[in-house]
Amino acid sequence: MKEIVKRFPGVLAVDHVDFDVSEGEVHALVGANGAGKSTLIKILAGVYQRDDGTVSLRGDEVEIRNPGHAQTLGVATIYQEYNLVPYLSVAENVSLGHLPRLSGRPLKVFIDRRAMTKITARLLQELQVDISPSAQVRMLGVAKQQMVEIAKALALDSQIYIMDEPTAALSSKEIEELFGVIRQMKDRGCAIIYISHRLEEVGRVADRVTVMRDGRKVDTLPAEEASTDRLVPLMVGKTVAKQARRSTCQENGQEVLRVEGLTRKGVLSDVALRVCEGEIVGLAGVMGSGRTEVARAIFGADPVDSGAIHLLGEPITIRSPNDAVKRGISYLPEDRKSHGLILCTSVKNNIILASLTRFCRLRFRGRGLLLDRSRVSKEVINQVKALDIKTPSINQLVEYLSGGNQQKVVVARWLCSNAKVFLFDEPTRGIDVGAKSEIYALIQELAENKAGILLISSEIDELVNVCDRIYVLREGRIVSELLGDEVTKEGILSVALVRSNNHTERAEATV
Repeated sequence: MKEIVKRFPGVLAVDHVDFDVSEGEVHALVGANGAGKSTLIKILAGVYQRDDGTVSLRGDEVEIRNPGHAQTLGVATIYQEYNLVPYLSVAENVSLGHLPRLSGRPLKVFIDRRAMTKITARLLQELQVDISPSAQVRMLGVAKQQMVEIAKALALDSQIYIMDEPTAALSSKEIEELFGVIRQMKDRGCAIIYISHRLEEVGRVADRVTVMRDGRKVDTLPAEEASTDRLVPLMVGKTVAKQARRSTCQENGQEVLRVEGLTRKGVLSDVALRVCEGEIVGLAGVMGSGRTEVARAIFGADPVDSGAIHLLGEPITIRSPNDAVKRGISYLPEDRKSHGLILCTSVKNNIILASLTRFCRLRFRGRGLLLDRSRVSKEVINQVKALDIKTPSINQLVEYLSGGNQQKVVVARWLCSNAKVFLFDEPTRGIDVGAKSEIYALIQELAENKAGILLISSEIDELVNVCDRIYVLREGRIVSELLGDEVTKEGILSVALVRSNNHTERAEATV
């Protein structure tokens, strides 16, 4: 790939990047979130069309039109977000797009299910995973779904494999098995592009390492020179100036949220954190570290095996999101379109969704009967003005708003509900730079109004620039709490990217 350029509205995502990989080589691609890694490999995979530059395969320049075309050219991709059909079997998913056909039949329209099962069983055996080819994908855990995704790519028998965070959901044993498969692929002459946030893995599996930052290629190093201490400064670059720390929890005084011993087998282990009024607390960690799971557990969206939650110093029981809303806890989910909004209804209906009882004129046994529509409209109009939500009408369907304005609608919903605690999960994902600034301003304003905020983000700059304190998660456990001058990109990366051999050990590493 030579001088590759990719632009999105308001963003230069990839800026004249050169990248190459050879037969029998694992070339790792690393960088902080937003560095341009995924955009670069999606150009090679045919998901995006480049704006400039050239791509050559085996010496011949090519135009990769789409993902299907990339596969025919010998490029297979294992994405960090699964592309599996949940209600199909493992074998059907592995063979999807290249189903074996029965020979000797008219038009070859009949699927050779015996061959399909045999191929899948062989691939799963190579990966040393105990999964039945006939099992429905929806019945598998996250780690096994990841192995099915890997088997699906191996079934293509390609020459180039792109692995985007393939170990994010895998255990240590499963990672070792995957590395064994990668070594076999290298021996067969396959070229592998390996993307990972886990820097200690890169040194074990890669031959070369390329570092990207802010859409640009920073350096390419031999693996033996790519230590964590060498890579982290290349990934971070010059630290962005950040806001002055306002306070610590002790200085803020009133504690609004305290979580103790939150545990869910295989997901979370003894999570303890606290948030004070007027404080913005960050939750950092790589994909699969358990950040979202912490927020969902606090909000009652996922069950827990044990743990305690205190609100304003009082112990509370949260069995469902409805309990959380009644207690004044709000949650802005990572995927606002699937879990945060009802896209097919209006801005007005989305905003009042969590506070309908406030606007009822008549009540019976504590339940509202009739909605005061004039009060609803007045409240919604006030929220739209206060948050500067750009919409032609409060009756506009929310699906037609921009990403930033959709996010503001979710914030407005919780402002209407008089929430005391805000759990923000990736609040600026998928929105432009201008909308990001507005969301940051909203978060700051909520803090100034004495709300307690837990902010989850994959963007380290975002955490460093916005948060007062930061908890770092790894493998479902909080391994560090960073305060004051410790809140730096280097500090976060050095803790989050190092896999501990002893899962009970607390990380104390600093750059």
